[in-house]
Amino acid sequence: MFDALRRFFISADFYKSLTFSIGALLPILISEFCYDNATIGFAIALGVFYNSPTNVAGSVRHRTYGMLIAICLTTLATLIMGYAVFHLWVLLSVLGCLTFLISYLSVFGFRASLVSFAGLLAVVISFGNSYVQVSVLEYALLIGAGGVWYLFLASFMNYINPRMYVEELLSDTLELTAKYLEVRAKLLTETEQREQLTKQLFDYQAQLSEKHETLRAVILTKRQKSGVSNRIRRKLLIFIELVDMLELAIANPIDYQKLDELFKDRQEQILPFVDLILEMVSQLDYISKVIIRGEKPKSNSEIRFLLKKIRTSIDAYKEKIDLENHSEGFYILVHLFEYQAEQAHKIKAIERALTVISGNNSLKSFTTEDAKFLTPQDYGFNKLKENFSFKSSIFRHSLRLSIVMVVGFLVGELFSFQNPYWILITLLVIMRPSYGLTKKRMQQRVVGTLIGAVIALVVVLLIQNTVVFAVLAALTLALALALVQLNYRIFAVFLTLHIVFLYAVYSPDVIHAVQFRVIDTLVGAALAFLSNLFLFPAWEFMSIEESVEKVLKGNCSYLKQIDETYHTKKEIDADYKLARKQAFLAIGDLNAAFQRMTQEPKSRQKYFDKIYEIVVSSNTFLSSLASLGTFVRTHKTTTVSVSVETFVENILGNLENGIALLQNKKMTNLNAEEEIQGALSSLEKKYDALTKDYDTIELKGAEAFATKENLVGEIQEAKLVLEQMSYLFTLSKNMINQIKEYQLEKQEDV
Repeated sequence: MFDALRRFFISADFYKSLTFSIGALLPILISEFCYDNATIGFAIALGVFYNSPTNVAGSVRHRTYGMLIAICLTTLATLIMGYAVFHLWVLLSVLGCLTFLISYLSVFGFRASLVSFAGLLAVVISFGNSYVQVSVLEYALLIGAGGVWYLFLASFMNYINPRMYVEELLSDTLELTAKYLEVRAKLLTETEQREQLTKQLFDYQAQLSEKHETLRAVILTKRQKSGVSNRIRRKLLIFIELVDMLELAIANPIDYQKLDELFKDRQEQILPFVDLILEMVSQLDYISKVIIRGEKPKSNSEIRFLLKKIRTSIDAYKEKIDLENHSEGFYILVHLFEYQAEQAHKIKAIERALTVISGNNSLKSFTTEDAKFLTPQDYGFNKLKENFSFKSSIFRHSLRLSIVMVVGFLVGELFSFQNPYWILITLLVIMRPSYGLTKKRMQQRVVGTLIGAVIALVVVLLIQNTVVFAVLAALTLALALALVQLNYRIFAVFLTLHIVFLYAVYSPDVIHAVQFRVIDTLVGAALAFLSNLFLFPAWEFMSIEESVEKVLKGNCSYLKQIDETYHTKKEIDADYKLARKQAFLAIGDLNAAFQRMTQEPKSRQKYFDKIYEIVVSSNTFLSSLASLGTFVRTHKTTTVSVSVETFVENILGNLENGIALLQNKKMTNLNAEEEIQGALSSLEKKYDALTKDYDTIELKGAEAFATKENLVGEIQEAKLVLEQMSYLFTLSKNMINQIKEYQLEKQEDV
């Protein structure tokens, strides 16, 4: 509990909240005490409030440009709404059009969505503005001045503490990696929960891919700007190890059904692995905390002890069984041990990066190769044009939001709500393009508002002091803004407290304020939920084909790079890493889309079983592909045979056929079954010949030791290539059949 509170108060979110509080309070205090006119101060503070969401991590240039665009947008929105508010029908038209146009900017990506949110805040809160003492134009200019003031303040605060966000992001990624490994530990023993745990694993994998992409952009951008300092080297090395840990986990899938069959009565062989994984989870959690504190981590000797214990257990198991007839279980344990030992090595490398990295600079400066890993954002007009259709979830969301905003305003006016724009604020913060997230936000918002209303009523009835209310209003707003990304329900609690306390400063009729606050929230939440359910709904089954297609394309590129590395025996280069990155991001997006699908109503989860099969096959394919890639780049390999080339060519053909099916095109890369059987037979013969050679050499004793050692590597390669190539081919064929069945079910549904 103490660690959680400590982490919160030194977090980047709290730091940004503190920046906002300073930026908003100073103009109000100066305006009130120096000029005896709070209107000016509140207008400037509103400009700060509108633009605070755009203060997110990234390059200085991107953040500055984003905030400048938001300042112009909020100023213009305030100006337009200020003149439109006096004429109802003009106002309704302007409200609908502005909402659609500003919301539609989200097609340009995450930062653009924050700029869009800032503009929508200005549109909505303009209903609550009073232009007494100043004109609409003057008020809009004050809003703009507040945005400029906040831009300078935020830039200064980010300059004096530039490391906070990266360290927190690394800490979050370590913590998420720990959760991912913990689920894999549970999968070893919790047989009844495997389907649920597998879905949870997919979810964590998607989140990790997203975290890795953010970290990649932030660290490489800082490296580009600042060169390779010792601090940046540490973070880059930790990031590399975290990416490798995910790849290593994906590359080592476990056949849990086979594990259950082989060790049903020998659970003592599996439980030590669970203990080891949980100890590694504990160490990753610990490292995530010391990074935030700026401390050096202590090594975990328990991990080394558990590894030795497992090694001893495997040796004892080998002595107990007839190895000739029960070798499968033994080799599964050995493989699992080697995988866990490698993960433990990665954790040790992270510890070393935080403790013993010296100033010796072995990492090169930022190059054009590094720039390939920074995902470019298309800000061209074509992006707007491409998304201007009902196929785009952003287009649907923008249209839906604009209509519901008008409806929400009319409901507030028709039933004479005290503050109709509170309904619009609720709509703005709850509504999301996907049904699942909107539903979750609605539940959190309603519960948080009710809890906040009860607490606020108790405090207001016990305390009758406007100074206390003013202080509490400032504190609760700061806490609300700090918690908006961490816990939306608690954010809603503090936001409600802030609104009630702020209202209590100026009016004694607080009970009515609480009543209308709750009613407005309930009405807004109901409108948001119903609109996502019935108004241009964007169900995941409507767009998941795009995610599947990206996965197939990503796997094609990744397999080509693995094949090239296998041929040339070169060190992995930027092209290999980029292909791997795209494959991992694509599967992460697919997993996230499927996770959203599970949150939708059962009646809207169309083709769920078929999609689930495709998702599982896609994850299994990437696991097998990563396993092959890891072996090829970490082992000395022989010359690539023609049979391997035959498999690679046909696997790529299957993937391309899958893409063609999704695009409703004719399949062109048709496999020759006899060709595949011939290649398989050739690889099997090679493996059999190598094992016979090994048996022959082993009879010669010590004098053939060197030859024997070389053969071990060749046998390992032959076995893995045989298994993975045949498995990848089978999986790719299965995926074609699954896509065909999915397309057939869609046609029948029409």
